Amino acid sequence: MQIARASPQPVSVESRRRRRRAWLTAAFALLLCGAIRESHAAADCSITAVSLNFGAYDPLATSPDDSAGTVTVTCRITTQAASRVNYTVTISNGMNGVTPTARQMGAGAGRLGYNVFTDPARSQVWGTGTGGTVIASGAMTIGPGNGNGSGTQTVTHTVYGRIPQLQDAEPGTYSDTLQVTLTF
Repeated sequence: MQIARASPQPVSVESRRRRRRAWLTAAFALLLCGAIRESHAAADCSITAVSLNFGAYDPLATSPDDSAGTVTVTCRITTQAASRVNYTVTISNGMNGVTPTARQMGAGAGRLGYNVFTDPARSQVWGTGTGGTVIASGAMTIGPGNGNGSGTQTVTHTVYGRIPQLQDAEPGTYSDTLQVTLTF
């Protein structure tokens, strides 16, 4: 993913050190919130998410800043018979992103590019299934005789986050909110 950045200006070593210290005090958090879109007659499902926290970003570092969080799908049986539940999980563009492949965190007028992925190699952008993005999906069988005496099953998906290296942004606390949608 290409991120536009201003041309580098000559900077003294002392100025670089001060700039680096300012960035080390900046914290980044990616907040995930969940929503249920549909219902399934034999099951009641919900979704929870654990936020990504990138910590302090160093704009002079030559490697990206990575983080990971989770999205957990929990389904509970609502009938007496076993039921198979198929589901999908999509993630929105965020509050500052134009598309899922161009997400941005904001701090006032400042922007910092980042993205979330379904794989540890960070090659498959997690989105809505359009524009080159993928969605997470899964299935579970809940109910009697399926090893879940409580009638509840959970599946956890890891969200892999990345802020690309060498972005020139103003110091600050950057964040974004993504809508995570469960359809089952």
